[in-house]
Order: sequence, then C-alpha cells, then structure tokens
Amino acid sequence: MATPFRERFGGAALITGASAGIGATFAQHLAAAKMDLVLVARRRDRLESTARELAAAHGVRVDVVALDLASPGATDALVAEVSAKGVDVGLLICSAGFGTYGPFVETDRAAEARMVDLNCRVVVENCHAFLPAMVERGKGGVILLASTAAYQPCPYWATYGATKAFNLMLGEALWAELSPKGIDVLALSPGYTKTEFQEAAHIDFGVGPELDVNDVVRGALRAIGKKPSTIPGHMNWLMAFGTRLAPRSVAAKASARMSHPDRLRRNA
Repeated sequence: MATPFRERFGGAALITGASAGIGATFAQHLAAAKMDLVLVARRRDRLESTARELAAAHGVRVDVVALDLASPGATDALVAEVSAKGVDVGLLICSAGFGTYGPFVETDRAAEARMVDLNCRVVVENCHAFLPAMVERGKGGVILLASTAAYQPCPYWATYGATKAFNLMLGEALWAELSPKGIDVLALSPGYTKTEFQEAAHIDFGVGPELDVNDVVRGALRAIGKKPSTIPGHMNWLMAFGTRLAPRSVAAKASARMSHPDRLRRNA
C-alpha cells in the first residue's frame, strides 16, 4: 500500500549527507512515515548500519550509495547506481555540505573551493539529474538545505554563507518554476542546530537559539508544498528578517562582531 508521502511524491526519498545530522534525521522521519529511501554519503559503514536499522524498524526499503559527491563524475555515478537499483526518486533532499570558519585569507583555498562544489555545484547537478522524471510524472519534491546564514553577509565564514544564499535563491526560484508542474520545492534555513556540522567546521558558533534537529526536520516536512522557504524557530525568523531591514554595511559589520574569533574564543 502506498504511503501518503510516497503517493504524494511518486517515489522514494533520496537523501544526500544521510550519514549524520539533518540528513540522517530526515531518513529517520521519512522511514517512520513508511517511505522508501536511498541514502547517499561517503561513509559506507554508517550508511549500511542506518539502512539496516531503519529497514528493520519500519519495514521500508533502504538502499545505500557510498559516494564522494564532490568528486569528478559523482553525479553520473549516482544516477547510474539509482537506475541499476530500479528506484524511482520522488523526493530529493540535498543535505550534503560543510562549512569552514576563520579569516578568509587564512582559510585553505582547496577546502573553500570544495565547499562551493559540494554545497552548490553538486546541488545543481543533482536537481538536473532527478527533476526531469518528476516533471514528466507530474509530482515530486525537492528540499535544499540553506541556512539563516543566507540572509546576511557572514564575515569569518564568508564562503559558507555565500553558498547558503545560493541554495536559498535557487530553491525559491525552482519553487516558482516548478510548482505549476506539480513539484514541491522548499529551501530549508535552519539556524543553530546541534549536529556534527560544528565539529567539521572546527567551531561551535552558538549564534541564536539552539534548535533540536527533530523539530527542524518535522517543520520542513510540514512546510514543503505550502511555501518556497522556511526558517525554523520564531527567534531565528526574526533575526534573519531583522537583518534585511538594516543596510548591508551595517549587517555585515554587526555579523563581523558576532563572529569574530576573539569573541568566540571568549565564549568557548
């Protein structure tokens, strides 16, 4: 019997960045809703462990694809594996990504470029790969992971903030293009959510109220199909839109003070 989500979107949920954090939490909630899954990340051991747990607990099909999405040819390899497994993708959740922190001129150039690749280029490639079948089917969904960082300049994590602004604008644009074709698109902009992200970025930003990752995911699944973008948490919403009322120069300087390494060291 088709579940409401599978019926609504017309296929399984493909989740990138599914081995931890928000991606893994999407997998848990969608499996509990009886939706089949394709979990994509680099760490095969974690993916396979998660797949076994979710399949046993919820009676759903869970396929895994262990892949470095930022590597050359990765999107083609992903499409080929999904096709070989005979899976129709009805909901694409682009959760893979990472951030770096520090004065821009001191950050590693290769890491910054890789971040742009994973956070932006891969998202575009994945949408191009899986959206045409959804449009032909007349139903489907896409969730892009943006951030409250997308709403203002972000000194000391400048590249990360810029990639999230890219995802926010891409998601809202695709929502306008594709909603008449039956495709739901949502840009999800969580604020400070305690996950492994802070460990990967080597910083605990601690800016704004801390959100529970389960609340973030539940809110996104409620919001998709109702609006082009969502910011979980009333305080995060107020903070994000409050910066839009100020001149960009003021917002950038305020953000620089909040994110300055000396301040974060004092608060550590």
